[in-house]
Amino acid sequence: MAAARLHLLPVAAAVAEVGARGLDWLTDAERRRLQAITSASRRDTFLAGHWQARALAAQWLQLDVGRVALDAHADGRPLLRVDGDAAPLHVSLSHSGDWLALALADAPVGVDIELPRRVRDWHALARFVFSPEECRRVDAADDPLRGDVFHALWTLKEAHGKRSGEGLQPRAARTVTAQPAAAAVAEALGWAFGTGALALALAPGSRLERADDALGTPTHWRYASAAADLADQD
Repeated sequence: MAAARLHLLPVAAAVAEVGARGLDWLTDAERRRLQAITSASRRDTFLAGHWQARALAAQWLQLDVGRVALDAHADGRPLLRVDGDAAPLHVSLSHSGDWLALALADAPVGVDIELPRRVRDWHALARFVFSPEECRRVDAADDPLRGDVFHALWTLKEAHGKRSGEGLQPRAARTVTAQPAAAAVAEALGWAFGTGALALALAPGSRLERADDALGTPTHWRYASAAADLADQD
């Protein structure tokens, strides 16, 4: 059975940790990406996430961190390498607000964290990427809870796209719906977190081996086809 680990880190602490290490550990490709980032906060988050991916993968694999590097798959997903070869671990990164979420697994994995700073038109955003069933759940929620329902589903949607490598493609996203599931058959986990939500999409049959205790008990989900219901969106 495939295993996964979920790490939730304050961005400030992660930035402070990597700040003392210089930049010698970056690959040439990472240096080019870093140079293209003009925002200081985005540069800090980029460095913190890429260092933590190395450090936590090395910890799992019981290797010296200098042997681990971060590359990219052809579809854009991060790719861990050990001594230049693809590592036996998959990684996914997400950050929002003051938090960085990082997932490692020995099968494809996707993580997303969303901490909104303002109220938005949840109904309009939902119709852009949600399946009809998911839109109905958002619309049915009472006003104070509508944002909570929206972010729970949005993070599940983002995590699904990261796991597959397809990203959040609106038309494709509307053909998939997240449905509550029993823990034994779940392929995604969700948590309410702060003002938003966090979700982890796992390969079917995987188990979560370790997660931050502060997250508490997750909700369990599976992804089902929503293609037959798409006419409702037109």
